[in-house]
Amino acid sequence: MNISKRIGPETARYAVLGEHLAHTWSPYIHNTLFDAAGADAIYLPMTIDAAHLESAIDVLRYCYAGFNVTIPYKERILPFLDGLDERARVMQAVNTVENHNGKLIGHITDGLGMMRALSEHGIPTNAIHALILGGGGAARVAAYEILERGGNVSFALRHPEKGKVLIDSLKPAFTDAESRISVFALNRTYGSYDLIINCTPVGMYPKVDACPLTETVIQKAGAVFDAVYNPRETVFLKTARSAGIPAVEGFGMLFYQAVEAERYFNPDNLPDNAVISRIYSALLEQLS
Repeated sequence: MNISKRIGPETARYAVLGEHLAHTWSPYIHNTLFDAAGADAIYLPMTIDAAHLESAIDVLRYCYAGFNVTIPYKERILPFLDGLDERARVMQAVNTVENHNGKLIGHITDGLGMMRALSEHGIPTNAIHALILGGGGAARVAAYEILERGGNVSFALRHPEKGKVLIDSLKPAFTDAESRISVFALNRTYGSYDLIINCTPVGMYPKVDACPLTETVIQKAGAVFDAVYNPRETVFLKTARSAGIPAVEGFGMLFYQAVEAERYFNPDNLPDNAVISRIYSALLEQLS
């Protein structure tokens, strides 16, 4: 019998912390990235109920080299961290935590992952006008990245009166937020945009026949992105592609936010871009 030496006393431990992780892709993504980089590291799912969150953070602080955070703990974890980077401070949410000898520093890489997914498909993200559907966490991080790159954002919301909260949340980072952000009702969307980003659950399994926008509006877009990745190809994406418009699936955001998290976990030991692209293609095959 061969003795496994894959995991040893020096192996660095990482995890994803969440309440329901039966369908998480994070271990597959990170462990594949570790293997490709030759890193002596392992990544595990850590399912915790809310009552034990503080105890879980203590274990992670003293036993793990870093970890990711998913719903519903992206905001609830903040009181247990020792610091936040600028993005996380503005968003008041984290998905990636670095551990510096017991000092926990929070980051959020979701928006960076979205922008990387778009860039990998040749879609411009600098100084564009983006239409963002929805006003939740994904919508806010998308808006942050567009504004950070010198662009303008239009939010289309079911309840446009909530737009002021969105604008106010971005003011700490962008003093000119009010002049670069507009808000209107989702059912009154019109005009043309460089990029349309769907951050609503419309089109997600099991309601796969739904689409968040009319075909007329979609056909005027320069490109589209759908944060939904189950199914991989939503009606929103199909409509854009049938009109010859570049369209990027939500799995790209999930994958590249993990790659961006690895920049905090293992900045000196990342696979090169060609290998990362091959890993992405292999994971997409598993998703199909």
